[in-house]
Amino acid sequence: MKILKGVLYFALIILAAGLLAAVFAPSSKKVTRSLSIEVDPNTVFAQIVDFRNWSRWDAWYAKDTTQHREFIGGVGEKNQSYTWDSENDDVKSGRMKMLNIENPKRIDYKFYFLNGNSEDSANGFFTLQDLEGQTEVTWTMVSKMSYPMKFFNYFIEGMVAPDFEEGLARLKGFVEKNPFAVVSPATMADVQIVSEYGINYAIVKTENLPMTESEAFFRDGYQKIFRYMNSNGLLSKGPPRGLIYNWDEANQQTTIAAAVPISDVLEVESEGILLGSDSAELSPDQISALSLGGYADSYKVHTALYEYLEKNEKEMKSPVVEEYVVGPFQTQDSTTFITKIIYHF
Repeated sequence: MKILKGVLYFALIILAAGLLAAVFAPSSKKVTRSLSIEVDPNTVFAQIVDFRNWSRWDAWYAKDTTQHREFIGGVGEKNQSYTWDSENDDVKSGRMKMLNIENPKRIDYKFYFLNGNSEDSANGFFTLQDLEGQTEVTWTMVSKMSYPMKFFNYFIEGMVAPDFEEGLARLKGFVEKNPFAVVSPATMADVQIVSEYGINYAIVKTENLPMTESEAFFRDGYQKIFRYMNSNGLLSKGPPRGLIYNWDEANQQTTIAAAVPISDVLEVESEGILLGSDSAELSPDQISALSLGGYADSYKVHTALYEYLEKNEKEMKSPVVEEYVVGPFQTQDSTTFITKIIYHF
C-alpha cells in the first residue's frame, strides 16, 4: 500500500511540476531555419508555391511515400490546400492551406494536424532573398498555444527543426539538379487574355504540340496562369479548362490552350438528349457531355459529340472546350476525373 501511495504522490508531483512549468512556458514559439540555394529566387519560388511539388523534397513525404495526399485548388486560388493521411506515427494525418502568395518573395500557409479527436494548428511561411543569383530560403513556423498546452512550446524546436533542415536540404538538392523541373514565374509573359464564346480567359497557348507532351504543357501552363492572376488581382470564375483549336491525329500534333475563366460563366438553357447510350445536353448553339475517367474515356465522348454534329449537319466551331470539373487539381486518381466536353456550332 505504501508503494502505491508513493507512486501516486510521485505522479502528482510530476503533474504539478508540469503545470507549474506551463505557467512560465512561452505562449508563442518561432522555429526558423535558412539555407542558400544556388539558383535564382523565381525558380525556387516556383517549386515552393505549388503544394503538388512538395513531395519532391519535404521531409514528411520521405518518411512515408505511401501516404495519401489529396489536393484542392490550383496555384493562386483561394482554396489552394492539401490533406494527407498516413499510418506512420511520425506523419499521421493533417492538412495545409495556402494563405498568401507574394511572388517571388514569400508564401504563408496554415498547418493543421490531428491531436486525438481535436485539430491543432500553426502558421508557417517561406521567405526568399535574392543573393546575386543565389537564393537564401528561410522556413519559419510559429506555434501559439494557451495554458496548459503551451508547455509543449518547450519542445517544439526539437520536434520541428530537424524536419525543416532536412526539407531545405532536399529542396536545395532537387532544385540545383533540376532547375527546369517547374516553370519560372519570369515566363508569365506567355499568358494572354482572350475571349471565347463570350467568356474571358487567361490562357497559355501553344501550336503544333506533340500530343505526347500535352500533360506537361497543361501542368506548366496552369502554373503560369495562376501566378499571373495572383500578380494582377484576377479571380478564377470557374474550373480550369482546356481549349482545343486543332487536333491533328495524322501527325499526332495539337494546337491547344490551358485556360482559366476570369469572367462569369453563365448557365446555358439546354435539354437532355441521348447520345448513344449516354446522355448529353443540347442548346441552340452547343452540345455537351460528361466524361468520367481519364483521357481514354474522354476520347470516346469526343467521338460521340463530333458524330452528332456530322449526322445533324451542324458546322463545328473552334475551339472545343474541356472543363475539368474534377481533375488533377483535386485528385491524382484519374479514374475519378470528371470532364465536361463542349462542342459549339
